[in-house]
Amino acid sequence: MSIDAIENPNLDEVSLAPRQGELLSLPFDQYGRMRIAENIVRTLYSEIAAQVKERKAVGAHGRAPLHLLDVGGYPGILRHFLTSEVYDISVLDVAPDDGTIPGYRQGSGLDLPYEDDSFDVATGLDTLEHIPNIHRPRFLSEIQRVARHAVVLINPVQSIQADLAEETLNEYIRWVLDAQQEQLAEHRQFGLPDFPATIATFEQAGWKTLSFPTANIHSWLFMMIAKHYLISMRDEQASALERTLDRFYNLAFQESDRAQPAYRGVMVAVRPGLEGALRTIGDMYPPVGASQESSTERLQLAQLLMSMIDLKIANHEDRKLRERLDQANRQILTQQREWEIKYARLEEELNSKNQHILYLEKLLQDIESGRVLRLTRSIARFLGRS
Repeated sequence: MSIDAIENPNLDEVSLAPRQGELLSLPFDQYGRMRIAENIVRTLYSEIAAQVKERKAVGAHGRAPLHLLDVGGYPGILRHFLTSEVYDISVLDVAPDDGTIPGYRQGSGLDLPYEDDSFDVATGLDTLEHIPNIHRPRFLSEIQRVARHAVVLINPVQSIQADLAEETLNEYIRWVLDAQQEQLAEHRQFGLPDFPATIATFEQAGWKTLSFPTANIHSWLFMMIAKHYLISMRDEQASALERTLDRFYNLAFQESDRAQPAYRGVMVAVRPGLEGALRTIGDMYPPVGASQESSTERLQLAQLLMSMIDLKIANHEDRKLRERLDQANRQILTQQREWEIKYARLEEELNSKNQHILYLEKLLQDIESGRVLRLTRSIARFLGRS
């Protein structure tokens, strides 16, 4: 399947960014880690396939297939980045299997239901941070066990800056948007992974490793607040703008978004003999140094971020005022309806009493008419006798 083949033809919003398939509309942080994983796996495949070819173990296309396990990879997005037939991708996650994801299996990363060395490469993309800290060594041991050649991990990593960025975003969502972000809550509960400790786990087991940062924290925080600001509007046009924002960022900044301080870390671990792949990957992702220009950009982002927060707070206060006015109007309408009901009841009672009075008056008239008639008859009889 090509990238263009999965584009949604029903989307009709206008974008200033060139359209390169609906993958560009993925959330910027998801797109970024998927694109990095794609580049790493393609490089690993070149190195692994060369070794396999020497052993004459090639497939029907004359190329050895690469068997990959994506642990925690629901709903199988990595498959749309690695579209060649040489990639045989399996996905394991705790979500129930609805039969729509090729190669999907429900299971736990703490007890992978596969034999040793079942896959050439195993990946965990934003998975480790969702595992309680006490169970992370077991997860790392399991993913090492099933990976024959390489492991790729991309996930948020613990640092003071990352903790503060997540706390800022969490408070923004809770206070300004009156909402809760489940993933952030889980991060706070489990703690972000210790990146050096993760690397040491592989190196102590004899693996060769390469690591580098991704997702600059300042850019990450700005984008996350901007996206949640648009989400809070609960409007289709705002949703369209959010997708356009993601596409713009994915197209313009994703490749270079690796300056420190970083929110995520990327670790590639290989068995001895694949060091050449590590060198190639290292050349693809060289260190990005800080510059005066980047510092200025961060200040500008911070200023824009504060402006957005101020704007949202103003909108938040306006909404609170509108809610209070709506509540007061509802109370007035409720009281008005209550008075109308009381007035209707009183009017009904008055009409009933008026009808009763009229009845009594008529009855009295009838009685009086009867008395006059009897008196007249009596006088006539008296005069007749006389």
